[in-house]
Amino acid sequence: MFGAGTIYSNFTPLVKSPVIGYRISGDEVLEILTKLTNKNFSKDHSRVRIVKLYKKDGSLLDECSVVYFKSPKSFTGEDVCEVFLHGSPLIASQFEQTLKDFKVPGLRLAKNGEFSYRSVLNSKNSLKQAKAINQIISNDSFSSLEYNKKLLFEGDQASGLTILRDEIVDLFSEITASIDFVDDEEFSFKKIMKKVRLFFEKCHNILQKTENSQKEKTVCKIMIVGSVNVGKSTLFNKIIDTERAIVTNIKGTTRDVLSNEFVFDGKKYELFDTAGHRDKQGKIEKFGYKKAQQISSDIDHFLILSDKYTTKKQMNLMKKDFNIKKNFTLIETKSDQYQYNSKNIKINHSLDRDTIISKLKISLIHKKYVSSKIKKIDFNDEEIVFLDNISQYKNDLLNESDILIIAQIMRNILDDFSYEFGYINNEDIYDRVFSNFCIGK
Repeated sequence: MFGAGTIYSNFTPLVKSPVIGYRISGDEVLEILTKLTNKNFSKDHSRVRIVKLYKKDGSLLDECSVVYFKSPKSFTGEDVCEVFLHGSPLIASQFEQTLKDFKVPGLRLAKNGEFSYRSVLNSKNSLKQAKAINQIISNDSFSSLEYNKKLLFEGDQASGLTILRDEIVDLFSEITASIDFVDDEEFSFKKIMKKVRLFFEKCHNILQKTENSQKEKTVCKIMIVGSVNVGKSTLFNKIIDTERAIVTNIKGTTRDVLSNEFVFDGKKYELFDTAGHRDKQGKIEKFGYKKAQQISSDIDHFLILSDKYTTKKQMNLMKKDFNIKKNFTLIETKSDQYQYNSKNIKINHSLDRDTIISKLKISLIHKKYVSSKIKKIDFNDEEIVFLDNISQYKNDLLNESDILIIAQIMRNILDDFSYEFGYINNEDIYDRVFSNFCIGK
């Protein structure tokens, strides 16, 4: 899957943004930098420089920040440079074309996970540390985040699998040492099998304990409900800080359930926008409303929106439709157009996001439904899958009476641990691991 040569890739999305970052790694980095900037970076290790970048024809490409890391003091252990372009996909396209125009021998686009692969190959990270990087990017809970950070920064010894790996090494050594002494009085087949049984019991207990901890709730789910044209989609867009839902003055614009995750003050939320309630709903609109009702059983808190046209009957009917008990906040919208005398929260379209979130007391809602305590875990998702696979050997081992076959099965388990920790350099294993990484890592 992976090969030699100097590799490059964007490590930020190719979308309009403040910056778009590119990483280049390999023997030709200094040559490429010289062609791009007309400057010598050989003495500028880890120093950020603001320089002009030029195309092959000498015309200006961009003026931006560039940092060079001299081998072996880089992420991959090779010469590396990182270029922070102005965040235009067009400039990024010109940058990539310029790299191709230089026709540097061996320069090519990196494959998924290839930078991390090279960091393992050059002993900058262990395989487990490289996997932890991917887990940090993809994890969904703060507990998982903290564990994977520990793996990355402290190394293999931080893994919960380390103790089990050491136990299997000792057990395999004892079995193989006993093979030549099966007639010895000190050799006890029962004692060895008892240790094997205890090992798998430990694996089973870990899996059960982790299964319970994985049920940890990390996301607070909030649903916006209300009559048609009451401002649900406008509020939805304000909170998630993007124009995701279509907003018009036409009643029934929202006909399906929209959801969007967002993070505020270090806490995770999922917000749902729904089709509005009214007496006469179109077929598709009615379908969207029923779909929202089905989802409502998983919702923690409801934001019930109303305006001066919302009747008490409509409010009660919505509470019944969505099985809303005491888990709701009443919000009066369009307060810039109507005068309200109630003590309910008042929102209008002119308020900025921070003011709206403050008025809604989003953080307090999260605290009510999601524990703020970060649970300590000793295994990540990938390690749990590995343990589950290891457990499949249990029946074969415990039902076997031939010590030679038992030794071979134990050897297979030991090899699995070696693959997991990267002690066995197997190209197929590396291909499988790093192909799941995002581009630029």
